[in-house]
Amino acid sequence: MYKALTRTLVRRSIAALNAGDPEPLLRLAAPDLEFSFPGDNSWSTMFRPVKKGRHRHATHVGVLEARAFAERYVAEGLQFRVEDILVNGPPWRMRVAIRAHDFLPGDDGDLYDNRAIDFLELRWGRVVCWEVYEDTERTALWEATRPQPDTTPGATSASVAGH
Repeated sequence: MYKALTRTLVRRSIAALNAGDPEPLLRLAAPDLEFSFPGDNSWSTMFRPVKKGRHRHATHVGVLEARAFAERYVAEGLQFRVEDILVNGPPWRMRVAIRAHDFLPGDDGDLYDNRAIDFLELRWGRVVCWEVYEDTERTALWEATRPQPDTTPGATSASVAGH
């Protein structure tokens, strides 16, 4: 039962994010959330330099840094379409895998598109770890074709969106 509830909660939170409201998703975050975004790009280096190696590198730590990422995502107009959600484990050590397509719609087709697997670890309904696995070359190509946003801490949503 709790696995079906978790899938519904994830879908609703992502639907709200796509509609411009990151709050339902951020309410799921544990205070010490570790978020890992791959590659050497402005998304992964918003708060600290990339550290390469075999171990997970948290690019965003805590709710405030996760909020900055989510607000930038919304400001950019990106969309996240869930294709499948897998849930495993007990509520005190739950794992969720999301297969999805993220994209930026344009008038004549997508301006950006990528496929992703997001892997979440939850403890009693709170996300403690979120790792994104996607094609970093697509992210780098998209960034190379557009002005770079100001991603320094404290940047406003307007400056993050490049306005």
